[in-house]
Amino acid sequence: MDLKKDLEAIVGPDNVSDSPELMETYSRDQSFEQPHMPDIVVKARSTEQVQAVVRLANETNTPVTPYSSGLNLHGAAIPVYGGILLDLSGMDAIVRINEKDLYAIIEPGVTYEKLQNELEKKGLRIMVPFGAPAGRSVLTSYLERDIVMAATHLELGNYLTHDTELVLPDGEVFRTGCWNLGGRPGGLYGPGLNNLCRLWTGAQGTLGIFTKMVISIQHLSPVRKFYFIPFENMSEIPEALKQIQRKEIGLECIGLNRFNLACLLNNDWAVPKQFPASGQTSAAFAQLQQKLPAWTVIIGLAGMPNLPEEWVSIQQKALEELCQTLGLSLDTSLPGFPDIEKLFLRESLRPWGILKKFNFTGAVHDLSFKCPLKKLPELEKTVKDEAQKSGYAPENVGGYFAPIERGRAMHCEFDLHCSPGGSSEKNTVRQLWETASSCLLDKGALFDRPYGYWAEIVYAKAPRYHAKLKQLKAEMDPRGILNPGKLGITRNNKAA
Repeated sequence: MDLKKDLEAIVGPDNVSDSPELMETYSRDQSFEQPHMPDIVVKARSTEQVQAVVRLANETNTPVTPYSSGLNLHGAAIPVYGGILLDLSGMDAIVRINEKDLYAIIEPGVTYEKLQNELEKKGLRIMVPFGAPAGRSVLTSYLERDIVMAATHLELGNYLTHDTELVLPDGEVFRTGCWNLGGRPGGLYGPGLNNLCRLWTGAQGTLGIFTKMVISIQHLSPVRKFYFIPFENMSEIPEALKQIQRKEIGLECIGLNRFNLACLLNNDWAVPKQFPASGQTSAAFAQLQQKLPAWTVIIGLAGMPNLPEEWVSIQQKALEELCQTLGLSLDTSLPGFPDIEKLFLRESLRPWGILKKFNFTGAVHDLSFKCPLKKLPELEKTVKDEAQKSGYAPENVGGYFAPIERGRAMHCEFDLHCSPGGSSEKNTVRQLWETASSCLLDKGALFDRPYGYWAEIVYAKAPRYHAKLKQLKAEMDPRGILNPGKLGITRNNKAA
């Protein structure tokens, strides 16, 4: 059997390549994960082609690693066991935009920039995770639980995925929600809210390959305002956020430390075209850091489709009264930055400006986790203490957080920076990143997206859960062909 010829028969000769130069580009990302070359790259254009490739992979016992945009940056699409690298970026159709029921149907190659541009033409928007690259796959990003900046649904919070279509490890198509009932996605009652598709979220393509997804979209209000609350100490933030989230004030709500906010405001830097990037020195960056508060909480107010001015006015009054009660400074600008509201009016729709942080040294390694609101100060101190111990300047740790489900939990990211080459600096930062990850886990942080090393430490604390995960993988993918080597599971279904 000639695997290359069989694949060419499925997708066409122009969509199959074993060029070493091309395969090298798929072998690595900016993470600490070791590079691995695929044996062949296949570009699929339809669900039927994905099915055929997966069935052939089963027949030939060939690993398949799904790939959408290459912008996960945590090693999730590195083909650990070689085999077929299945590139889905060409499946980039926006299948439907339903303006009445507020949903869109997309394929895995649809990027945030493409979808946001199309939705804005109709007075609509999608919620985008802060720091998601413009070219990031929306489908993959939602599947990997990237946290958006607003809890838009009172019951589901930041979770915005509905009906789904995926190819199972045996090549069969499976649909969830209204799709699985035999009707069109969304059906008579709008997108079918369901929990079954959560089986595959965060699974890094090990249990199935998604080919379509129904996602929530929102009205883009013509009336929006942004407010800024400065803090010099993280210990002051939990009570303020608790009160703001309890009253459900605003749509967007995020917090940035001075390092990350300075990156965003620094006009010396542009968003890199690829990651990792090349480090660039900037005197303006250091000056910006000196002017900014230690942390800034950013609140976005948005009007409803009807009476938007009145709705923003009600939220504004509630926020002002609350901040006055708590003794907090509240303004639509920060001292020395009169146009910062205009920046966030843009960044709330296309929030990839923060990716300018890659210019600091070239590579960014985030400590990304969930935690209770009250633990924010303790966990920030943990990261800074570990940085200090390792000789890494604490002031060069980037910080970001966002409430989840109206403050019932928090999503946090603390960034460590180093040059992308094989330098001693990179080894030092890697050791710090691993040590800090373990310390954070011990103190109650939840690493719910278990990439690489995180999978090792998370599942070491949950052996029964990991055993069930391996059992599920064995039952759904008995040949172990779909993205083997992820979630702490090797191809023979042993612990990694």
